[in-house]
Amino acid sequence: MSVSDNEAGIRKLQAIGYYRLSGYWYPFRLMPEAHEGPRPSAFAPGTTLDDVLEIYHFDERLRVEMLQAIARIEVSLRFWVGHRLGKRGPFAHTEASELDPIWREEKSRNCTNPNCSESCSWRTSDHDGWVAKQLRVESISNEAFVAHIYSNYGQPLPVWAATETMTFETLNRLFGGMVPQDREQISVEFDLFRDDGNGDSASFSNWIEHLRQTRNYCAHHARLWNRNHTAPLAVPDSVEELKHLLASEPKPTEALPVSRAASRLYGTLTLIAYLSARIDFSNELRDRLLKLVLEFAAGRPERLRMMGFPQGWENQQIWAEEYARDSDRGHQARLLRNVELLYTGDASARLFDKPTGGERRSQLNFYRKNGAALSVPGTAAHRYPSFQFNEETGDLHEIVVLANRRLLTGGDATEENRWIALSWWISPIQIQDETTSPHGALQAGILTRQILDTLLTPRADE
Repeated sequence: MSVSDNEAGIRKLQAIGYYRLSGYWYPFRLMPEAHEGPRPSAFAPGTTLDDVLEIYHFDERLRVEMLQAIARIEVSLRFWVGHRLGKRGPFAHTEASELDPIWREEKSRNCTNPNCSESCSWRTSDHDGWVAKQLRVESISNEAFVAHIYSNYGQPLPVWAATETMTFETLNRLFGGMVPQDREQISVEFDLFRDDGNGDSASFSNWIEHLRQTRNYCAHHARLWNRNHTAPLAVPDSVEELKHLLASEPKPTEALPVSRAASRLYGTLTLIAYLSARIDFSNELRDRLLKLVLEFAAGRPERLRMMGFPQGWENQQIWAEEYARDSDRGHQARLLRNVELLYTGDASARLFDKPTGGERRSQLNFYRKNGAALSVPGTAAHRYPSFQFNEETGDLHEIVVLANRRLLTGGDATEENRWIALSWWISPIQIQDETTSPHGALQAGILTRQILDTLLTPRADE
């Protein structure tokens, strides 16, 4: 390796460290003579210390920009976790009954202290351990808002405040411990769907873990630019923008093909671009990161390859200048966050006016086919907004049947009609000099036949 200024070179080694810098000059070492053999310590002809330092300083700038981008995503996740759990109660994160049964399941624990006997064991849940750790974090926090809440309202912090004290790892574990419906709804907020129309929380969990690891690399000053991630990105079928991250040929030992692009920096950049368009509704962070990378790789295409950029990446939709979230998907996510959905089994159980389960399912199917019950579109399995069911009579609300029949044209509704119907139910309108939704009016007991007739034209067969 050529060093143009020995004095400056020594200063750089003292500032950075020989071992740390060796990770950046590794790509400059000669290739092994034998396939998969060790690389020789000698460098390729023409290698200079300045070349190595250029990569090192690029990696420094890259980590700073990546930290800012990931921080935006982490803060957004804090909001959605706090928001969803807050609907269940201010302390839902500490209440096992509001969380996934698997997380609150008690397990046998054995003491690891060498001075304890083999009989030193106990039973506790993963959630118990999480809560104990979170309460310790709160108790030593010097944040002014923590002191304010403790002195005025007591302990612990409500979930929407507690999330502000959580590390990314703690937040990730809380997300994983939420009930499936809550995890799925948060996934929907980022346009992440399974084939059945529900939120793809498994893929979203993978994304959170990928970003958490990347954030840790950045925060602890680890090499980032050409790193192989231990949590390569999941690529769900519902996200067209990420499908080019899949390997062209699946390996026989892998359930899902993982490409170089998905396990290197390019995959992380693609994910940040996708999520930023749904958080900031902007490509600012994407463009800033991409500008930094392209300036570094200008005239050096091998650098892009080392970062995982696939051939033809620049033609992908995610990098288009006017790339934006699909407006229909965004509208559907806003609708779904405002309703509780019931699958067929739970929905039919609400029809307890019928004596048997079979009769209840048959009645529900009859209601759906005739437009009396609204089933939310986008899934192979039917999902019914819970507000349609009268908990006192064990049947549908009569006014709901009338409204749905008018909205769903007596059962001949298209998928678009059903989205429009759901939107009608939960969109604010003027009812008796109040601004409320038909759903809100139903809950308040003021949605009468007379009012409904002013909102929806009666059918001829009524």
